[in-house]
Amino acid sequence: MKRKPTSFQNEQTEINVSPLIDMVFILLIFFIVATSFVNEIGISSSYKDSNSKTDIERPPLSFNLPGSGQVLLNGNQIGLEGVAPKVRTFSTYEPPSVIIQVSEGAKAGLATQVMDQALLAGAKAVKLTVVAR
Repeated sequence: MKRKPTSFQNEQTEINVSPLIDMVFILLIFFIVATSFVNEIGISSSYKDSNSKTDIERPPLSFNLPGSGQVLLNGNQIGLEGVAPKVRTFSTYEPPSVIIQVSEGAKAGLATQVMDQALLAGAKAVKLTVVAR
């Protein structure tokens, strides 16, 4: 039995990638169809009886932070240590919302400390606002 000499130098092998590309597109379509999208609700309606006197919204507790580094409540200086007691005693029925009005030149660290004190005292929500000139 004679063997036929084969020449490997002239042979070039090709890889057919078209089935691979087809499979990638099929997987892409599958993952797009199988993905669940998050439905975010922008406005939720909650009915409140307008005749009820107990559902009266209280105004939020408002602290002012001027550029001088003071903490003010209704124009009176209370300091950082006075934030938590004021938040605790503001409302007896439900935790209050707190607004911190920051003036130009106020320290960001002081605003963060006031936010922390309000949250530790049990505030429902704390929001920062910028005082307009």
